[in-house]
Amino acid sequence: MNREKIGVILLNLGGPDSLKAVKPFLYNLFSDKLIIRLGPSFTQKLFALIISSLRSKTVKKYYEAIGGKSPILDITNQQAKALEQLLNLDNDSNPIFKVYVGMRYWHPYIHETVNNIYNDGIKKLIALPLYPHYSITTSGSSLSVLKEAIKKYPIRLITVESWYDNPMYISALVELIKKGLERFSLSFNEQQSEKDKINVLFSAHSLPEKFIKEGDPYVEHIMGTIKKITEILDIKWHLSYQSKSGPVKWLEPSTEETIINLS
Repeated sequence: MNREKIGVILLNLGGPDSLKAVKPFLYNLFSDKLIIRLGPSFTQKLFALIISSLRSKTVKKYYEAIGGKSPILDITNQQAKALEQLLNLDNDSNPIFKVYVGMRYWHPYIHETVNNIYNDGIKKLIALPLYPHYSITTSGSSLSVLKEAIKKYPIRLITVESWYDNPMYISALVELIKKGLERFSLSFNEQQSEKDKINVLFSAHSLPEKFIKEGDPYVEHIMGTIKKITEILDIKWHLSYQSKSGPVKWLEPSTEETIINLS
């Protein structure tokens, strides 16, 4: 008996798949009104064109240093393959789940993937943004595009908006911290005074402060993750923010300043 197939779409940022793709990728990123709000559409597009032109030369150098493209699609495809295998463990002969990848700012675009999902006959779709902590600028933007793209198709959509406190996610982070500690030849079984504890720095991507003031739960979710970790591990921790750009007020402290202050 054939059971109805269920689709899962992994939503991610996307990244240029060649050096030629860097400028259009940046244009798409800076055109997103959920990230940068500049009034009328033509103003936004002009801004995106100027910024992508100015920054593309510098950004290309970063991608040249790592092989000429972003690794994000390859990594996300690997995650999709692994997840599909795991979901179908009990149904090898008649797999129920099919996992897809949809990117926000480069190929495969979300709308392209939705079209493939429909052509595969999928009627139920689970959307899983690969951002544990919800923000309108990340998960929110991707889900907004997905909901718009899916309107013309008879597909039932279920969304997972955040998973910052998922036990398996927390467990994975705890194990990573433990492995990091082992590099200092220490373990959590050793008794340490407060002053001798190794500092653990959680570095999150920064956001303009205005989003938080408008109710974006991003920082709350990050703190929720840290709370779960520190309920398991007795660590001395700090939180900082990285990768800010532009003249607006961003979340602080910066990772650069925090590292200097801790040194």
